[in-house]
Amino acid sequence: MERAQRLAVQDGMRRLADGDRSAFDPVFAGLWPVLRAFCRRATGSDADGDDAAQEALVKVLARASSFDPERDAVTWALAIAAWECRTIRKRAARRREHRLEQAADAPSGEAAADEAAASRQLASAAVDVLGALDPRDAATILAAVGGDPDARPAVPAATFRKRLERALGRLRAAWRARHGAL
Repeated sequence: MERAQRLAVQDGMRRLADGDRSAFDPVFAGLWPVLRAFCRRATGSDADGDDAAQEALVKVLARASSFDPERDAVTWALAIAAWECRTIRKRAARRREHRLEQAADAPSGEAAADEAAASRQLASAAVDVLGALDPRDAATILAAVGGDPDARPAVPAATFRKRLERALGRLRAAWRARHGAL
C-alpha cells in the first residue's frame, strides 16, 4: 500500500470516528483490497479469505467511533482481520472441513508430475535443513506442525510458543544458509 493511500485511509477513519459518514466510501475503497489480499493469504483460500475480509471490514466500520486517531488505521484494520482469519481457521478445524478448491484446482498429467517432483525436492531440502538443527529445535517444530497434542512437551502454552518462535528463527537462518532467501 502506498503512503498516499495509507494517509487517505487514516484521514477517512479519523473522519468516520468523528461521525462524518461521507468518509465511508474512501475508507472502504482503501481497506477492501488490502484486507482481502491479507485474508486470502492468511486463510489459504479465496472463499474463506473473502469471508474473513468482509467480516473484518464490517467490524472496522461498525467500530469506527472507537478508533484512536493516534494509531495507524491500516494496522488496526489488519489486526481485526487477523482475528477474523483465526476464527475461520478454528471453525474449519472444529468441523474438520476440507477445502474443495484444492481438489478442483489439482493439476493433471505432466504438470502434476512436475509439481510432484518439485514437492519431493522441497520436502527433501526441508528434512535436510531440519536434520541440521539442534534435536530439541527439530522436536519442537515437529510437535507444532504434527498436529498430535501428545507430542507437545508438558510445558505451559506460552513457553511452548516461545520455544517454537526461537526454533523457527533458527530454521529460517539454516534454510537461508543452505538455500538462500525464503
